[in-house]
Amino acid sequence: MSMLFQRIESTAARGAQGLAAEARDALARALLALRRDDGGFAGLDGRSDPYYTLFAWLSLRALGVPYDRAGLCAFMRERRSRASGIDAWCARLLPDVEAGGSGARSGLAGLLRGDAYGALLSLLAARRAPRWLYRLAWARLAQAGPAAACARWPTPRLAAGLLVAEGAGRAAADVRRALESRRRPGGGFASAAEAPADLLATAVSRFALGATGEADTTRADLAFVEACWLEDGLFGPVPAARTGDAEHTFYGLLALGTCRWPEDGFV
Repeated sequence: MSMLFQRIESTAARGAQGLAAEARDALARALLALRRDDGGFAGLDGRSDPYYTLFAWLSLRALGVPYDRAGLCAFMRERRSRASGIDAWCARLLPDVEAGGSGARSGLAGLLRGDAYGALLSLLAARRAPRWLYRLAWARLAQAGPAAACARWPTPRLAAGLLVAEGAGRAAADVRRALESRRRPGGGFASAAEAPADLLATAVSRFALGATGEADTTRADLAFVEACWLEDGLFGPVPAARTGDAEHTFYGLLALGTCRWPEDGFV
């Protein structure tokens, strides 16, 4: 689990490599069109945003597209002091990774602040996160109550819990069952028990289940992921979305990569 960030990046890169060259170029152009003059990338409101900048950066790395490292780091550093919540963690994570930092210290800080999602993002950046840090993260995620309570967790939290449990060396059978129950017969995974499939839930579920030895490539999931690639050149949350964004574009590449277990082309 010490290389979780690298595993996520390599999976997204595998998804990008499975695309035709013309498709990769079109996706890269759509992403670069989101870049703003201040060095960041646009969010849903069209203004530069640390959260969406992080995912644009991850997507460009997966596609192997050159990017302005200095400009991105400067944009994120300038926002670290005035951002809050998840934006603050994104603003810390990108420069930390570009500088070759371990991420362990920021992960511990997030845990002490009680921000489990922020801690998970920091753990993703950790090149060699110690097992005790994953155990601390698992304890934080498990604070919701009895194991059966995980059935009410949103799917991204279930996926995070499964990955963190693996890193902590903990059994998480209830979490795995709850996550598997989110699969939809028509393809994809849902973010909640009664919800329809969406791209984020599909990407993180397939990655978590595959990364813990439960890889299950299905044509239905792949068809759902491809349907989320929209007319504007980006991936969106669902096939019916009007526009895509940087966040879901990365999740699209990650999901495509999970459909190539092993590396022998898409199923």
